[in-house]
Amino acid sequence: MAYKDFISELQKKLEEKKQELGYDKMVFLEDGATSSDMEELSVIRETNIKYHKTESDVLIGDYIILYQYKGKREQVCRFDCGQLYRKYEKGGWTAVWEQIRSAIDSSRKFMELGIMDLIEKNEYGSLKDKLFIRPLNFNDHRFELKDHIYRRIGDMVLVLYILVSDENDGKRHDVLSVKVHKSSMQAWGIDEEQVWEDAVSNTYIMAPPRIYLKPMDLLNPPYHRGAFMALNSDITSLSPLEVPTVTTTAQINGAIAMFYPGVMKRLAELFGDDYYIAFTGTSEARLHKKGTIHPRDILMRIKQMNKTFDPSETLSNKVYLYERANQEMRQMEL
Repeated sequence: MAYKDFISELQKKLEEKKQELGYDKMVFLEDGATSSDMEELSVIRETNIKYHKTESDVLIGDYIILYQYKGKREQVCRFDCGQLYRKYEKGGWTAVWEQIRSAIDSSRKFMELGIMDLIEKNEYGSLKDKLFIRPLNFNDHRFELKDHIYRRIGDMVLVLYILVSDENDGKRHDVLSVKVHKSSMQAWGIDEEQVWEDAVSNTYIMAPPRIYLKPMDLLNPPYHRGAFMALNSDITSLSPLEVPTVTTTAQINGAIAMFYPGVMKRLAELFGDDYYIAFTGTSEARLHKKGTIHPRDILMRIKQMNKTFDPSETLSNKVYLYERANQEMRQMEL
């Protein structure tokens, strides 16, 4: 089936499945679309930022947008038609419906949990225990972050989020969350340092840091394995030849473990020296003791991994060095 025929058939099938899927309105926006209507133009801008990291009033690509309503609340699901077509070519309509249903179900759950109602009430006490920190690549998210709370570290950012739901059935781990807007921080009237401290503490409790010495250790490890920050930890040193992986018990967004209080310092104590940090994705970081490998070789491996895996998992394109003497991590210019 040709691409244009696929788009026409997709719209027809979506209309037939409207009640089954549970959406309220469908809109198709064609590549090159723009608008004099500010609401529609806002959708075009947001879509370009989300999918192309570009601010533009002219749509890049074809998109189908499904709207769901609950009272005055509106929830939007965007679908890149080109991406859905590639899904269709590989897995037929079954693969297409899997993606669409998953997105709609997540969107519906987001509305039903009422987290936006809590946010709009601006009651810090109701949200305090739901705050957490997530690591992202700065360049890939710089436009969408401009109105949100974050801290930049080299080519990375640590972003403040509110947890909507966290479900793990052992086979699939689903996390729904929303970034904290600057206006919410202002409305809370709480010092930003205190908010950040609360969020870091929550993140640590939700996903304590772990270190694994072998790749196989990452596959469903017991809770206690790799607990290098625990008082009774049996990890007392790291061999210069080891390349340990640092993550969290949850592993999703596990690279945040490197930014927990005291973690970088403790790792330097275990190595007994400075060490290089390769953020090989949002889920982990790999360490090399200084002097055991040239940092350019590490950089080459990072770039290879970033080309191989899903771009949404990219955290950094740089090599970092933690220096024990001044207890600081710095980005290396290679």
